[in-house]
Amino acid sequence: MMMIAGGFMRGGKTLLAIILLCAGVIQITACKRTEDVPPAKVVNELPVGVPPTTSTNTGNAATSITNDTPITLTVYVDMPWFLVDSFTGPIPEELTKRTGVKLNIIRSKDTNELPAMLARGDLPDIIYSDRLADRLATKETSYAWDLLMNAYTPKFVVSDEEKRLNASSDGHFYTIRNFYQREVDMFNPYTLAGPDTAALTIRDDMMKQLGNPPLHTLADLEQILLGVKAKYPGNIPLLLDEKSQWSKYFKERFGVEGLYQHDGKVQSQLRNPKLLDYYLFLNRLYREGLILPENFTFSHDQYIEKRDSGLAFGFIRNVYDASAANSAYKAAGMSAHAKLVTSPLSNSFVHVSAAIGWAGTYVTKKSHYPDVAIRLLQYLRSEEGQRLMAWGIEGVHWHMSEDGYPVFEEQFLKEKYANYDQWVQKYGVMAWAFGVHGNTANQAAYDPNQPEMMEALRVEKEHTVYEPLLASVNPPSDTQEAGIAGDVEALISGEQTKVILADTQEACVEQFNLMVSKAEALGLSKLENWMSNKYAAVSQKK
Repeated sequence: MMMIAGGFMRGGKTLLAIILLCAGVIQITACKRTEDVPPAKVVNELPVGVPPTTSTNTGNAATSITNDTPITLTVYVDMPWFLVDSFTGPIPEELTKRTGVKLNIIRSKDTNELPAMLARGDLPDIIYSDRLADRLATKETSYAWDLLMNAYTPKFVVSDEEKRLNASSDGHFYTIRNFYQREVDMFNPYTLAGPDTAALTIRDDMMKQLGNPPLHTLADLEQILLGVKAKYPGNIPLLLDEKSQWSKYFKERFGVEGLYQHDGKVQSQLRNPKLLDYYLFLNRLYREGLILPENFTFSHDQYIEKRDSGLAFGFIRNVYDASAANSAYKAAGMSAHAKLVTSPLSNSFVHVSAAIGWAGTYVTKKSHYPDVAIRLLQYLRSEEGQRLMAWGIEGVHWHMSEDGYPVFEEQFLKEKYANYDQWVQKYGVMAWAFGVHGNTANQAAYDPNQPEMMEALRVEKEHTVYEPLLASVNPPSDTQEAGIAGDVEALISGEQTKVILADTQEACVEQFNLMVSKAEALGLSKLENWMSNKYAAVSQKK
């Protein structure tokens, strides 16, 4: 692995050191523009207003930046839930050492903030967002990566496939989304499904008290939950998380995941005949007293409190929940023990990967240092940068096994399993994964000492189908179809609780049909026609 001298931005550099640094891979801040900007011959359209490295983009006189001072880029993170709100911890510090860049983080307060910023033109250096791509990926808002790469990072390589998947209508690409993963990438034996895979955890100490009944189907699960209710009347048979991972978990078991493709058309999940079976199952769990109505209003803290209390038999979130719960039980002196359920529980189980990546990193037209930003992104997409962000510092937090997978330091892993959120906040790991590929990110979950987690991730991988073209059928935000999509999503979010909490099976069906009819009144068919036509068009281009 190529390492850049740790003192990249430190003082006392000799001329030789400066020359060597300018020849290094990162070269983010130290060299003058005349030495590191390539000739204009490779630029199809010069980025307008791109300043030299050592000046600002404010239109004022150039601001001198010494080699001793890291350059600070302001990053707006368009995610109110983001795990961290500051650039702190050993991994961010190491990133600054290697690149000479610090990040000033602004975490969004809500989803209305970014649209307001775009309307005002009040933009930071970088925006990190998993939405509004049609507004962020424009020449009015952001610099095109390809133009910045031509101008400043000619050795920055992006695959033709990722260029195509992220291209805007003007032919440029304004970001390359992170966490992209292809089906062929999964042939690596150490590549797993993502750690946010929805997972069911149960109390195996209580299972032993129940006689270890079989758990191979959803019907088995229902019978076990009924047994828990009868034997432990003060406990919560099944706890649902606040992120709706429970919904994803059960939908996948019923074969309902993503958009519904039928008879050559792309339709809403509401058209999938299996969706009603999903609602009827959850409605029966509710009517049998196996899930609690107040659970649908729980916050993150309330979910964690109930999970760690020892009063919940089963709980659904992700594959780290069993370890986190066991750490909480141990800290509280409880003899309880939790384990992941690795059985798919259904022959219909399917996970659809329709992603062309997740969030994008946009260098805005108001960026003071667009050249610094693209060099930072080049580093973050390099093998070294990806491993630093996703795995930690080599030799400190991990080392590579002879077999080719990262082996993590024991305390590092222990803290990750005990509390993932606090682990991210303490180390800064995975926080600034702007350039991380899905392969690198998911290999961070590989741990042969966690056989149940490995099996749960293997099962998810085995049942995944890849449909990246479906990501192309999201209508642009300023269209009528986008308005319909937003209205239908809000409708389902509000109405589905009424479907699940209906007093009878007949009322559940009635509420479901009412939800579908309301969606139809909002223009669902018009949206589906648009999606079907779009899908047909992009399929022909493939």
